[in-house]
Amino acid sequence: MPKGHDLSGAQKFCLVILRMAIGWHFLSEGIGKIQSLTWSSAGYLTSSFGPFSYLFQEMLKEENAWFLHIADLMVTYGLIVAGACLLLGLFTRLGCVVGLMLLALFYVSMPPWEWTPMPGTESNYLIVNKNIIEALGLLIILAFPTGRFAGLDALLYPLIGQYMPEWLVGARSKEA
Repeated sequence: MPKGHDLSGAQKFCLVILRMAIGWHFLSEGIGKIQSLTWSSAGYLTSSFGPFSYLFQEMLKEENAWFLHIADLMVTYGLIVAGACLLLGLFTRLGCVVGLMLLALFYVSMPPWEWTPMPGTESNYLIVNKNIIEALGLLIILAFPTGRFAGLDALLYPLIGQYMPEWLVGARSKEA
């Protein structure tokens, strides 16, 4: 009788490719921010109009410069950590959670709730934008142990998986 994660080779391949593509995107975005030397989230936050725009724009005030610096570091290194985890299949679920948190923040800062052109985008969106699509991809990856069948999680899980929380490593295999 098949178990919950008995997938065909093609299904596993597609899930791993999805994981690696999102990981590459996150990692390259994070590295690009470091290489830029002048990147700051200030421009993005200035354009914020979502339900938390007041909070995001408060970060831009001179007296809150430290908060903007912390936010810049968290975005940059959050993208790098999430991207590396996903690309390598190492702590894959942690990479998904970090990525989902970042995407949620990006979404609520500029939600596509009206059918109007968004500044700096190539299209008009209504509710669903690139952040939502990438988040759905991460939810799919979160549902399957892709790091265990093609990633460094496969090496790490047998050694320390039983000592780690299930939300991080996924459900343990049930012995028949």
